Amino acid sequence: MGQRRAMTKQESDLRRQLGAARRVVVKIGSQALCQPDGRLDSRTVAGLCQDLNALIDQGRQVVLVSSGAVASGTGELGAQIVAQLELGKQALAAIGQPLLMARYRQEFAIAHRHVAQILLTHGDLADRSRFLHARRVMGELLAAGVVPIINENDTVAVEELKFGDNDQLAAQVAHVVEADALVLLTEVEGLFSANPHTDASARLLPWVGASDQVAVAAAQTATSAFGTGGMRSKVLAAQKAGAVGIVSAIGSGKSPQALLRLLNGEQVGTVFAPPARKLQGKRSWIATSVRGRGSLHLDNGAALAISGGGKSLLPAGVVQVTGHFEIGDAVDLLDPEGKVIAKGLVRYASADAASVCGLRSEQIVQLFGWLPAGELVHRDDLVVL
Repeated sequence: MGQRRAMTKQESDLRRQLGAARRVVVKIGSQALCQPDGRLDSRTVAGLCQDLNALIDQGRQVVLVSSGAVASGTGELGAQIVAQLELGKQALAAIGQPLLMARYRQEFAIAHRHVAQILLTHGDLADRSRFLHARRVMGELLAAGVVPIINENDTVAVEELKFGDNDQLAAQVAHVVEADALVLLTEVEGLFSANPHTDASARLLPWVGASDQVAVAAAQTATSAFGTGGMRSKVLAAQKAGAVGIVSAIGSGKSPQALLRLLNGEQVGTVFAPPARKLQGKRSWIATSVRGRGSLHLDNGAALAISGGGKSLLPAGVVQVTGHFEIGDAVDLLDPEGKVIAKGLVRYASADAASVCGLRSEQIVQLFGWLPAGELVHRDDLVVL
């Protein structure tokens, strides 16, 4: 267990929030869940399900986001056969996903609990109507005592419909179900100041503040043979969940009862503080569930007005338009250095946006004969990142 250390008030408050969380999203990655050959690690799966059942017995509701389909497909066939057949990840996911669900069904049946499979693509949550339908269905399952088990629909997802990795999917699911907490389980104990596999001086960071950019710098981008994320992805997922007021943590998926201890407020893993003000309503959906289909490059004055002034984006402040998008699509707003500072729903299609950038309203009227919209992105449809 190690020597108990003194906690700061901030860390103590965060761990108390974890202990009080009633609805929790837990994500486990392939590297923690599977053996090197891709087969499921029986001890890890059993331990995870025991912890989840214990949490449910405490009166909590739990959603599991589980990687491992591609790895399980590889483990089932063997790497040599996979190479001979030239099977891609989408085919392997189709083979491995039912194996993954069968194992979870078996483990939860020991505690007389039912599971439900939900496979999602980014398009399912990027559409506001489908987002709300997903929220309703998951709410019904949780109310019925069923454990939703979620994975990306790798078999059918094309590049523009992919979440990128299951850390980002978990952050979005946490928003969908209005979770109190998000826990990301990996093969290490939490976020370290450096890579603990290569740097003996690396130390575990017990908690991270809402605006702590050191955490992103410390996170590594390395991935496993089967995984698509990395520690950086987990930090970004924690920040995304934090934007809508969800406290997050990174912990070990290998250590016995680490999940249970973490959610009981013990000093394990790394806890992430959400900002003091959380996004709500449509803005929270924009921040967590829609992806920019293009970019608007701002001049310095517009960038300052957006990032610090709570203003709408006017065409006069835009110097360049990139990408292809339609009215109502999400776009990224970039400052003069190319940094994404905001995201919002655009009121012009890309071709028209390119025509009006740099123009004032009276010039737009001269161009079109009328004013389609006074703003490229209205402040009600805009989220500063």
